[in-house]
Amino acid sequence: MTQDLRRLALTLSLVVIAAIGGVWIGGRIFSPPAPPHTEFHKQLYAALELTAEQRQSLEALDRDNSKEETYQREALRIANRNLANLLEHEPAYNENIEAAIVEIHTAMNTLQVLTIKHIYAMREILTPEQRTEFDRLVADTLREHAK
Repeated sequence: MTQDLRRLALTLSLVVIAAIGGVWIGGRIFSPPAPPHTEFHKQLYAALELTAEQRQSLEALDRDNSKEETYQREALRIANRNLANLLEHEPAYNENIEAAIVEIHTAMNTLQVLTIKHIYAMREILTPEQRTEFDRLVADTLREHAK
């Protein structure tokens, strides 16, 4: 192999390693593992002194939301797998890689919007006094994940 081919092979190898490392680091930074919803709901129910009717309404809301959330989380997993497959087979950054990154960001955004809408739907079930505590609990939970 000529020296130019060796340099090209080394450069391509470094690009692939950097891309895989970037995806791994990005996944760790931008997708921290979410705590189980059950833990958040335990805190919520304990802190808010919910009526039986409120609890029933929140549980129904959660059941409806969990179907869409499960679907969106699977879409995100599929998008990540697609990018992983491309990184394994594409020799250089290209339109396919870029499209896969956009697909991941779109799935993450959709999941985030779904979550925030769900939080506001939950909030509507509460009394004004409960909303104050709910808002604090939600904000504290988000801050904890930002650490």
